[in-house]
Amino acid sequence: MTANHTDDLQLLARIKVGESRAFDLLFVKYYPNLLHFSRSLLPYPSDEAEDVVLEVFHQFWRNRDTINIHTSLSAFLYVSVKNRIYDYRRKLKLNTPLEDIHGDTMASQEGPDHTLNYKEVAENIEKLIRLLPERMQLIFRMNREDELSYQEIADLLEISINSVKTQMYRAIKFLKETYRFDSSVV
Repeated sequence: MTANHTDDLQLLARIKVGESRAFDLLFVKYYPNLLHFSRSLLPYPSDEAEDVVLEVFHQFWRNRDTINIHTSLSAFLYVSVKNRIYDYRRKLKLNTPLEDIHGDTMASQEGPDHTLNYKEVAENIEKLIRLLPERMQLIFRMNREDELSYQEIADLLEISINSVKTQMYRAIKFLKETYRFDSSVV
């Protein structure tokens, strides 16, 4: 069990008893990536992506005492966003498959210099991640930041697990090669 999963379980327990601060922490932790995911599944740029994510969080808070999560909390939130988008698309009578819309698309206490260097490295890596193609970036973030398994990502994005593996391999290869050999990019 990862530290992130354990933290999520603790947050969930606190949320279930009505602790709004725990809900705020959950929101801050997952909102940016869920918004990016939502935008990637909608057919055109709109405020709907933000509305979808906010509705998911609103419903999560409203039903907090009855929610039973059998997967990870992040997987639950991603599936909730995906289902909400399906509902939204159904209301608009959009029948285009999601794939067609999307397209191809730690610091130690050693001292301030070490912390500064760590922050600089983290910023450089983040810049490189932003250079990845949108779909590859999404898959990479879902795996590395949200700790979703390849199978969970494949299920959420409705692609094969081999596609997820290939995208992750290419992303990691790009990040390693670019960071090592071309620091001018960052």
